[in-house]
Amino acid sequence: MTRRFRRYAPILTALIVGVVLGGWAVERVSARKDLYTYLDLFNDSLAKIEGAYVEEVDPKELMYGAIRGMLDSLDPYSTFLDEKDFSDFQVTTEGEFGGLGIQITVRDGVLTVVSPIEGTPAYDLGIQSGDRVVGIEGESTRGITVDGAVKRLRGAPGTQVTITIGREGVDDLLEYTITRDIIKIDSVPYSFMLDGGVGYVRISRFARTTADELEKALSELEDQGMKSLILDVRSNPGGLLSQAVDVSDIFLDTGELVVSTKGRLKNQNTEYFARTEARYDRDFPILVLVNGGSASASEILAGAIQDWDRGVVVGTTSFGKGSVQTLMRLRPLTKECAMKLTTAKWYIASGRLIEKPERWDTEDEELVEGEIESGESEPERPEYQTAAGRIVYGGGGVTPDIVVEPVRRADIVVDLERREEFFEFAIAYAGRHGSPPSGYVIGDGEWGEFLEFLDRDEFTYELADLEAERTEIERAIRRDMARKFDSRETAYLIAAEGDEQFVQTAEFARQSANLDALFALAEDHEAVVVE
Repeated sequence: MTRRFRRYAPILTALIVGVVLGGWAVERVSARKDLYTYLDLFNDSLAKIEGAYVEEVDPKELMYGAIRGMLDSLDPYSTFLDEKDFSDFQVTTEGEFGGLGIQITVRDGVLTVVSPIEGTPAYDLGIQSGDRVVGIEGESTRGITVDGAVKRLRGAPGTQVTITIGREGVDDLLEYTITRDIIKIDSVPYSFMLDGGVGYVRISRFARTTADELEKALSELEDQGMKSLILDVRSNPGGLLSQAVDVSDIFLDTGELVVSTKGRLKNQNTEYFARTEARYDRDFPILVLVNGGSASASEILAGAIQDWDRGVVVGTTSFGKGSVQTLMRLRPLTKECAMKLTTAKWYIASGRLIEKPERWDTEDEELVEGEIESGESEPERPEYQTAAGRIVYGGGGVTPDIVVEPVRRADIVVDLERREEFFEFAIAYAGRHGSPPSGYVIGDGEWGEFLEFLDRDEFTYELADLEAERTEIERAIRRDMARKFDSRETAYLIAAEGDEQFVQTAEFARQSANLDALFALAEDHEAVVVE
């Protein structure tokens, strides 16, 4: 090994041993010998790369790549977090950062404001949805990426950044000097009352403040006379295990098991119980709305509600991510890097393993690992029982009590959305009229303007195809006009009108005077499939 890389070998060896062993005792001497044999192989490979590779290699990138490769070989969720990844991870779990308070995208190579966040510096200074950020600190943003923009716009609270804005209908560029502040990412971005006393809460992630945010939202809904509750965790990727337990605790009674973890080490075998009395009595109907993007902590919450018969799960089977990752700082290399290492699997109260079969050996549930070959029938999913004896299914993910498939959007609507035509039309309309149509109603005049806009934007379409999807297209236009002229919540409510899973779940809640009525509805209900 060359002198240059020899000095990295002790650090790398210690690091690899730490990753591979993770603090575990080596039970057999032969295993230890095998490990060091392969470390010699690794060091020899490293020396040959340094000595013969066609270009000079960066030691940092080489080591980072080696660590990523090791972790990638374990499972889909064990990952290496370099400086940027670790910083992003902290933002996700802490739920706050120093910044301006704008959601951004890149449109035709230009940085564009999707929406300012209420109560933030950008919102207070009048930054608007649709504004083009053409400059940051006097430098053009042409060709910038979202990640690149975020890096330049975020910073320590109290520091300033100057941005140059191009606004539809305004001839001159506008310059704003904005003082950064702590920007809080809400875990509960929406909560409101629907007709019939149905409370609705959207939980988008499980971060440090999720349980507190949910408690506040529930109190507000209770003051408005809530009679039933929808918890929407669709496309919620999860987050902190502690918050999954704390949120579940709100709905379970003291001593009821929320989730248990089982791992290779004894200290990974843990049971988490509810510590307080349930907020609502046994008659209160709760509906948890899930889909294939509901994962991890979302599945713990849905499974806890289902297994303890506190409510029903509606939607489509959840993702099936039932493993625990422990965050480990890699201090020998740098204090700013870490790894997430899978250390356990988790099981909900009925004994079901959440993880889907293809991700783990599923001997626990007597399922064959691997894909089902073409023509073969899918193996029957193992049955479990809830506290009241209702049948629920294992085999990965949480299976809904009431299956409601989402609406399949027409291709032309998907294309319009992908090209951001609705958003762009809302911006153009604002520049021309200065205010939305009354009640956000899209009449023939607005429809004609939209068709003219598509022609100017060179969007190719058949008029018959647009007319066939006019209702959905008009709803999307109304949504983005509300985002431009009003608020994110108003836009969300308009979009929900066409959300079949949302609409059906709200109707189930209205039909259920109590929890027994909800269970009866779930037992009699056939899957709703909307083509």
